[in-house]
Amino acid sequence: MRAIAKGKEPKKLAEYRCKPDAVYDGPKFSEVKDSIRKQLLQEQGYLCAYCMTRIDSGFDQIKVEHWHCQDKYTSEQLDYQNMLAVCHGNEGQPPEKQTCDTRKGNADIKYNPSNPNHRIEKQIHFLGDGRIRSDDSEFDRQLNEFLNLNYPRLVQNRKAVLDAVHFRLSAKSGIRTVAEIDKLLSQYSRPDTEGRLQAYCAIAVYYLRKRHAKVAKIA
Repeated sequence: MRAIAKGKEPKKLAEYRCKPDAVYDGPKFSEVKDSIRKQLLQEQGYLCAYCMTRIDSGFDQIKVEHWHCQDKYTSEQLDYQNMLAVCHGNEGQPPEKQTCDTRKGNADIKYNPSNPNHRIEKQIHFLGDGRIRSDDSEFDRQLNEFLNLNYPRLVQNRKAVLDAVHFRLSAKSGIRTVAEIDKLLSQYSRPDTEGRLQAYCAIAVYYLRKRHAKVAKIA
């Protein structure tokens, strides 16, 4: 999970919401939904808002998640600030294998990665073995019970990214300079020419920022 910078809502959504009896997935909503999906993917660097797996541009691979679910918060169903792009989260699998929105269902989680006031990157930590956790006990429980972000496959994938960072840092002997760490940090923080971030990049950014602070203190 990483912080997401939301942009202005799609024009088609704003126009649709002004129609009488406008509801999410209502009549003639398909074109509106396509514009929502497209913008969400671009904002999120084509990563799932929760687990950070890569979501390709094909709309059959993306779900539009309502952070506040539609059933309990009907007034927010057409609020773009309440929408996130997420993966299918092992939809159709047993609950213990489900992740992200598929696992979450109508449950409430404490922090929204696209709400700057929630400061999501201050709420989570990545461990050296690829696990994600929070010092906030309630949110930590939700990461596991509602989103299942420590599902073994996700932990393994994050650990592989962290191992790749360690390998690149150890490519030559000696302590890496601040400039060298910054260069690598930039590669994991910024999208490529097609606007895509590297899958699970947040664990690399988290580690490299800590490494940067440590080296800068010594320098």
